[in-house]
Amino acid sequence: MQNTFKKILIPKSLLVLIMLAITLNLLRIVLFGKLSFIYLLWNIFLAMIPFMISSTLLYYNNNDKLNNSLFIVGSIFWILFLPNAPYIVTDLIHIGVVRSVPVLYDSVLLFTSAWIGLLLGMHSLFHMEKILLSKYSKKVTSIIIVVVLLLSSFGIYLGRFLRFNSWDIFTNPLSFFNILLNTLYYSPYHIEALIYIVLFFSFTYVSYISWKYSNLE
Repeated sequence: MQNTFKKILIPKSLLVLIMLAITLNLLRIVLFGKLSFIYLLWNIFLAMIPFMISSTLLYYNNNDKLNNSLFIVGSIFWILFLPNAPYIVTDLIHIGVVRSVPVLYDSVLLFTSAWIGLLLGMHSLFHMEKILLSKYSKKVTSIIIVVVLLLSSFGIYLGRFLRFNSWDIFTNPLSFFNILLNTLYYSPYHIEALIYIVLFFSFTYVSYISWKYSNLE
């Protein structure tokens, strides 16, 4: 159990960034008396969930303990929570909203938080790609990664514009699927959704490919 825990720890490089985000948020409260960005800490926590899931699955896979049931269930929950990682990038829209706080200060805080979320997502996706490559061909794995990022991009859209959370599919399924149908089939929602899904997908896919190959060099 102790060895398993060690395998799913957040990398030290990311821990430093997380500590910076926490410090900047706390200083913002002390210096400017504003709690408006405290939600970023919750968003960072949510971004950790897919990382922890993928790390655990990769550990079991590397030790030949990942059976099909665990892989399927773990993958479903991983896909549901994965959008929370790159989602933090969309919080950049809040730069300059709180005029009593210097724009540059909030820019650094928001960019730090967004960078943490993006990196957690990249690490997590890389974990799952390793697992997939151990089960499927490179071509099939590449297709699955594209599909996952398309689903994740749709999840980001649902979170940013329709204000859904990953767990709403379980806690509020009727409302979730009703709005989902409206988004997919009724104008103007499907046009807006398509534009943003393509935008988010392009960003996350190119970011992942660039990150992955820069780390493999």
